[in-house]
Amino acid sequence: MLKKFLTCFTLMLVLTLATMTAAYAKPAELTGIKAFELDNETVRIEISYRGGKIQDGDISSDFSLDNLRVELNNTLPGRVNRISGTQIQGAARTLIEKVLVNKIAERKTSIQFHFKPVLENGGVTVNLEPANRSEKKDARVVIDVKKFYAQDELSTGDFNGDGRVIVLDPGHGGSDAGAIGPSGVTEKSVSLAVSLKAQRLLTASGYQVVMTRTTDIDVAAPGVSDATELQARVDKAPPNAALFISVHCNAFANGKANGMETYHAPTAVKGARLARLLNEELERLGGLNNRGVKAARFYVMTHSKCPASLIELGFITNPREEKLLASDDYQQKLAQAITNAVNRYFNQGGFD
Repeated sequence: MLKKFLTCFTLMLVLTLATMTAAYAKPAELTGIKAFELDNETVRIEISYRGGKIQDGDISSDFSLDNLRVELNNTLPGRVNRISGTQIQGAARTLIEKVLVNKIAERKTSIQFHFKPVLENGGVTVNLEPANRSEKKDARVVIDVKKFYAQDELSTGDFNGDGRVIVLDPGHGGSDAGAIGPSGVTEKSVSLAVSLKAQRLLTASGYQVVMTRTTDIDVAAPGVSDATELQARVDKAPPNAALFISVHCNAFANGKANGMETYHAPTAVKGARLARLLNEELERLGGLNNRGVKAARFYVMTHSKCPASLIELGFITNPREEKLLASDDYQQKLAQAITNAVNRYFNQGGFD
């Protein structure tokens, strides 16, 4: 009897210890969140961790409306509740508005990814990846979100421009080369090449395109004041012009400066919307660092009688970006981005 009692007691003790060990197992500490485009159809989110172990049963996810919520048991938020632990890269930044990390219970972390309305739920898959010491990667929870664009947001195929007049203004020209890259590529040549490509795409979509210049010339005349030259460009827009888009390249003394950005005139609501759409499409197709949408009092925007935006396609003074900007293939991507943005502007309704 004693032997039987001791055997049962030992078994109960082992089970109790096992339960206590599981309950007090060291939690995993989250070390970073990275989101990027895996391919044209997928946004990949990697949540890295170390110190403890996460199993399949510790993960739950739910994608409703524009919000992906991930809950992780046996975890501590660690550093990811600080901005240094979160990276949203490249085109994924046009889809994810913000990431929120919260400790919702003891050893339980909630991470919410707020997607922009442009993306609908096309399916979510979750996998676990072990640490990879050779690549210096922590263990990761890998979440793949299939992209499904809402048709009323990104219809850019056989869109009918209905003869709307779009003014394209290739910056500089003639006696004004604009900025010059380290290998000699000029801003005036890039802005003209991209604008001519966009003209062809927009015309094929049913728009009437007015170019402020189609060759390497001054629009007004060589040697005139900046205001006279810029007013000559604005004057190219007919009274029924729907949009005015001025195409430029950026420049800075430091050759490491990089990225693209778009501008609108202060308080110009429709111009701001055009600048935002151009910004989103340039990042999605061009893939450069996004310096944002900004307000400025550039002459061609403040004097335009229709919604206007000025684009800085990239830094021509950056050797890598100069090479891209001079590439025919990359110029075609930029022209397609401009066309997509124009299509989206009118395809969402109420902006004729």
